[in-house]
Amino acid sequence: MTQPVTTDRQDSQANTTPSILGWPQLVGLGLVLFVLHEIARENFLLFHVLVELLRIVILGGVFILAWHTRVWSHNGFLLTVGMAAFWIAGLELLHTLTYKGMGLTALGGVLDDPNLPTQLWVAFRLLEATALLLAALLIRATLRPLLVFIGFGLAALALLGTIIVGIFPTSFVEGSGLTRFKILAEYTAIGLFAMAIVLLLRHRRHFEPGVHSMLVASLLFAILTSLAFTRYGSVFDIANEVGHYLLLISAYLVYRALLATGLVAPFALLFRTQKQHEAQLEALVDERTARLVESQSLNRAFIEHSPAVIFLTDLDGRYTLVNPAFEELVGQPRQTILGKTVFDLMPHETAEESDRNNRAARQSGKPIIRNETIDLADTSHLFETVHFPLFDNEGVLIGSGGIATEVTEHRQSEARYELMIQTSMDAVVLIRDDGRLIEVNDAACNLSGYEHEEMIDMDIFQLDARLDRLQITAQMQRIREEGGTRFETQWRSKDGTLRDIEVSVNALSEGRRGHLYFSFIRDITERKATMERIEHLAHYDPLTDLPNRAFFEQLAPAALRHTKARSRARLLFYVDLDNFKDINDSLGHLAGDELLREVARRLREFPADYRLICRFGGDEFLMLVEVNHDLNIAAYAQRLRTVLSRPLTIEEHQIVVTASIGVTAFPADGDDLGTLLRNADMALHAAKEDGRNTHRVLTPAMRESATERIMLISKLRSALANHEFELNFQPQIDLTSGRIVGAEALLRWNQPDLGRVPPDRFIPLAEESGLIIDIGAWVIDQAIETAADWRSRGLGELVMAINISAVQFRRDDLAQQVTATLARTNFPGANLEMELTESSLIDDTDRLMATIAALKRRDVKLAIDDFGTGYSGLTYLRRFAVDRLKIDQSFVRDIAEDDSKALIIAVIQMAHSLGLTVIAEGVETSSQADYLVRLGCDQAQGYRYGRPMTAEAFENALVDQASP
Repeated sequence: MTQPVTTDRQDSQANTTPSILGWPQLVGLGLVLFVLHEIARENFLLFHVLVELLRIVILGGVFILAWHTRVWSHNGFLLTVGMAAFWIAGLELLHTLTYKGMGLTALGGVLDDPNLPTQLWVAFRLLEATALLLAALLIRATLRPLLVFIGFGLAALALLGTIIVGIFPTSFVEGSGLTRFKILAEYTAIGLFAMAIVLLLRHRRHFEPGVHSMLVASLLFAILTSLAFTRYGSVFDIANEVGHYLLLISAYLVYRALLATGLVAPFALLFRTQKQHEAQLEALVDERTARLVESQSLNRAFIEHSPAVIFLTDLDGRYTLVNPAFEELVGQPRQTILGKTVFDLMPHETAEESDRNNRAARQSGKPIIRNETIDLADTSHLFETVHFPLFDNEGVLIGSGGIATEVTEHRQSEARYELMIQTSMDAVVLIRDDGRLIEVNDAACNLSGYEHEEMIDMDIFQLDARLDRLQITAQMQRIREEGGTRFETQWRSKDGTLRDIEVSVNALSEGRRGHLYFSFIRDITERKATMERIEHLAHYDPLTDLPNRAFFEQLAPAALRHTKARSRARLLFYVDLDNFKDINDSLGHLAGDELLREVARRLREFPADYRLICRFGGDEFLMLVEVNHDLNIAAYAQRLRTVLSRPLTIEEHQIVVTASIGVTAFPADGDDLGTLLRNADMALHAAKEDGRNTHRVLTPAMRESATERIMLISKLRSALANHEFELNFQPQIDLTSGRIVGAEALLRWNQPDLGRVPPDRFIPLAEESGLIIDIGAWVIDQAIETAADWRSRGLGELVMAINISAVQFRRDDLAQQVTATLARTNFPGANLEMELTESSLIDDTDRLMATIAALKRRDVKLAIDDFGTGYSGLTYLRRFAVDRLKIDQSFVRDIAEDDSKALIIAVIQMAHSLGLTVIAEGVETSSQADYLVRLGCDQAQGYRYGRPMTAEAFENALVDQASP
């Protein structure tokens, strides 16, 4: 038989009916089930995928059979089942892909929920049972296949839609098993299958006997399958496995009934018919080729004497005509060439290119022009070839031909010219071995200021302002040996100005004629100026142009050592402007900025020897001055206050600014900068307590005020043991998607007697006392454990950022602790980020480098916190493999102002050029966020997106984000 179903039983009986299910098939089925059983014992997920894919392939075959026979087949059963099979297979494929364990954990793990594949199972089983029942009802009906296809498609999409939006009832609960709805749905499917069996038995005369028996048996096994799937309590238990065996047997019976009998015989007949057609086609090709050869005789003289390579081929690519030029090209006589293909005569790559062009001409039906390269006998030939189709007198395509003209020399010259044109955005010069310029483009003329004719008469030695003739000659020698290089130098323009340039040069050998040097030159003057500005901004305050805090801390130790060697003293003045906030609030930030610049100018002009000044932050300044030991410190400080309090006019307002000054002496009050700063801060605090607009020199009484600090340190020592610390988490947002991509762990101290102690009050004390080591270790463990817990519950691949104290970072055991915690929690190092201040990296010790290397081996990220307020050395970014920069909130707060915006732009551009991510801190308003998006910032955090919150509150935010 050639069809799975027939409208006349007598017709089917007239043909020889092969056995479609005998002992060989049963043995084969048994072996397959045995292999699947062994697979299920080792990997149930693989077993499930194999069974489902076999069914999907069978359903696809049923659909293909029905679709391709829809025009001449009027059997309603085949058309109904076939049109439905496409959509049933689609739902079953989704069921397979979402099965628990497949690894599809997108949307926070929603696709790894066992309820989803169970719902999809119910959907396609009900659709399948309905389709079989309708097929049995409509076996003699006249159907419109496309409408049936669309109808089942709408039903399938409706079922899928109810599952996606959550309307479809729950079918499986992890830990509880099948729901009542799932069991009722299986019994509904059983009922539909049973009704289909009854109808098939009533209409058995419309089926070939073997096919009818297989279909009924398939439905019986489908019923058993549904019964089995009412019993399992886990997606991997034995009832589930048995159900899949029954499902596979049911599918195999469909395969034997519909596909094996409905496809093999028709396609065998089709294959025999195709071979007959191929034989007829070959005979026709031979006839057309003979006629083509006859028609070419009139043009033989032209072809024989043409210097161009001429050839004709038949539809199989065999040469039917070649001229002497072609014979000379391949080095073979015509008798040997004719009848061969290009693959028999040319190198493989050349043959593929020529054959592809011949076929393109035949397919397009018109001539095409191609450039082709032929490598023969160690020589390379470049041809411009016209490929054209050949037609007989009746317009039938009979082959193709080609006329190839060698253009090797012409194309070489043209390629050099095109190379310069294609790189016209950069300056391009072509240089000989003697340094002479033989070709330049317009960009080179614009860069140098010379006209084209002037540059052609020059050599490279006249343009280079950094290297002399001997150096350039030696460099050209290295380029010839290495083939090419890239370097930076300077060009002297015609008007004498110097331009920084980046040169990329490659050498091309021209044999005995020497070498040519293709030089691509880019003007980097502005880029270098920008980098120098960035470097300056990294060391100096952008508003006052004074050294910033980190740079001051780098320079001050050397200044103290210099003073000590000269047996002199140093005074550290800690200057804090009084009521500066009132000026900002009343006159605006621009007026405040102008005031700060004026204060900086007065500090520079104040008479002093060997001074070092910095803007310490906000309205605070430091001035380290070398003086004699017998200097009257009080009088000197009073002079400074007098200079600072001179009236000044800002925006037509006359302002008198006073200052509170704390003074400490080196070495009397401390022999290092840290001690001097602490003591100066004590003195400044005393000056403020005394009503401001005054100065105070450190006294023993001020040191007594440190008692409070000692008390705080004492309470801090027991805080960890008493469980007084907790972690809050502030979200870090991707500015492009608006999603939470990270969390910064923030330490909080809830002291029973003092209440919540601010971090800026206790963390410095913890660092000074060394308690930060144990506290920091606790923070690392808690933060990683919390992040690992979120990750294990499918709440996203977040980056957990932890602030690391400089004291803690220099410990040898930091990397060991982090590695141990990562291993214990199974948390990936790539999801952990250590935040450091720039001052942490100033001391470039071997221990520091070893710690960073150990962390990098675990893929831990490194971020620089408050970038732009400290030293910001570019060498640190390279040396320590920094991954992310955090822009300080002070710049974000003043982002609308030119200086802050310029710094942010510079930081972002620099970071991106180095492959770093940039995150902005302290984003509080929508306008600040919009500015950052426009400036290309990657991420942000701040009150605009969320305040620091407990782990539970942050977890709720992640759950909300993961919800569809």
